[in-house]
Amino acid sequence: MNTERYQRQIVLPDFGAEGQQKLLDAKVVVVGAGGLGVPVLQYLVGMGVGTIRIVDGDDISLSNLQRQVLYSTADVGKKKAEVAKERLKALNPEVSIEVTTQMLDGNNVKDLISGYDLVVDCTDNIETRYIINDACVANEIPFVYGALYKHEGHVSVFNYQGSPSYRDVYPDDSAKVDNCNEIGVLGVLPGIIGTYQAMEAVKVLTGIGQPLAGKLLVVDAINTEHHVFELAPITKPEPKKETSKDSWLTWQELTEMDLDQYHLIDVRSEVEYNQSHDDRFENRPMDELTTFKAEKEVILVCNKGNATRQAAALIAAQNPEVKVHQMKGGYSTQ
Repeated sequence: MNTERYQRQIVLPDFGAEGQQKLLDAKVVVVGAGGLGVPVLQYLVGMGVGTIRIVDGDDISLSNLQRQVLYSTADVGKKKAEVAKERLKALNPEVSIEVTTQMLDGNNVKDLISGYDLVVDCTDNIETRYIINDACVANEIPFVYGALYKHEGHVSVFNYQGSPSYRDVYPDDSAKVDNCNEIGVLGVLPGIIGTYQAMEAVKVLTGIGQPLAGKLLVVDAINTEHHVFELAPITKPEPKKETSKDSWLTWQELTEMDLDQYHLIDVRSEVEYNQSHDDRFENRPMDELTTFKAEKEVILVCNKGNATRQAAALIAAQNPEVKVHQMKGGYSTQ
């Protein structure tokens, strides 16, 4: 062990040489070497995680550089994973770094994560996220989740010591999720969320602190607000309960329902709501849902179905006995 390199963390009483040795012995897969992956990789390599596999098939583009600060203008057109390895080895040559310059998919995921202790999801692709989740569940590997939406970021730890999996919290895998290319992102936000992901990885690998297992951290960067929500515990399904599929509604189904029996909520911002909306829905932006008390079942709508996933988790945390429905595909399918 290079005690000089890691001295600043070894002197921490709750970490020490034992915690450092756990990092040195650890093997981590980081899926995505972009906005979230860059800070995750920099800190895990710097702190001495022994073996890291980088999985990313993308090339570096000029538009990446405002947030993916590991790369330079001269790197445009090169493979992210290969350039990342070169820079990271310069940071800490003691770490073993493997690269896979292809995208993770259902055919290769088992081979890519087998034998590793942890997977860190740094993708902006929901299909890949479900593949990661299902493979981690099947192989009993925890994974650290991070996601971005405009000025907001989410962090959690799934499939860890009995905590929910990603699919437990977001059961429907058919809704489209906008990525940074479509909705934009301020360059600093991935750095904030990726750093949180790195911290959660360190906690899982070393056993220090309380990981965000069974919890969802929501960071509102533009208003400098942080909220931690408890995720519903896993319970065995009972016959009287509806399945997760029943919580997704089509617009045709909505017309056949007695809407007086429901709270109908449009979770978009006030600006988006004023531009266009369905008059049956009242506007309650995401930040208002943290204290929302539901007296009856809730139906949520947004543009494409992404924001309602997050809103449903917030409402469920505050109102665990209330059924929450979502409009499948949001206004894009109306």
